[in-house]
Amino acid sequence: MTTMQPEELTELKKPGVYQRESVAWFMSKQDPRWELSNMAGGMTIYWPLERCDNNRWNSSEQLYQATKYGTDVLCRPASAPDAEPSVRRRIQAQASPRGAKLTQKCAVTAGLVRADWDDPLAEVRIQAMLWVLELKLYWNPFSFGRVLRETGNQPIVEISTKDAFWGCKVNQNGMLEGVNVLGKLLQKIRSRSQEIKSGKFSSSAGFLLP
Repeated sequence: MTTMQPEELTELKKPGVYQRESVAWFMSKQDPRWELSNMAGGMTIYWPLERCDNNRWNSSEQLYQATKYGTDVLCRPASAPDAEPSVRRRIQAQASPRGAKLTQKCAVTAGLVRADWDDPLAEVRIQAMLWVLELKLYWNPFSFGRVLRETGNQPIVEISTKDAFWGCKVNQNGMLEGVNVLGKLLQKIRSRSQEIKSGKFSSSAGFLLP
């Protein structure tokens, strides 16, 4: 497999409008499809593909956030001056997806995110998310994989109150409106679930910087 090409990324980033009744949506922990969210717990991933503590990521969100930084990036939150200085190690050590997001805010503020992260042509953030979701399916075929399979052929939409890029917001007409990149990526891995489960990923090397 290869990473997504520019024309594929352009198509992926087109905004859309959806009817809630016609899609497989999720928004909170109370929803039956919550496992589709990167914020869902209990979705352990191992990368590299060896089951050991050094390779353990407690959620897809942790691995995704870690792809923003190399191993040499150091930054401590002002509120925790004695914390582990390595941003990536600190992300990996977090027990929850939310913790993984919060613990690296100091690095974002300091401008330490990888230089190509927001490149609109390469779209490393999207490519990395696809790879992370593939690993989530590979390691969690009977939880995440089951929920993904049960969406059938429906469009998948994450409903958000803040983010209309990865998900969709509810507009004034009650429709779901946004770019919905996460939902579209979930649909991509749904269509390739068997090959992903056999270990065929969009990037064999992955997106973690050295």
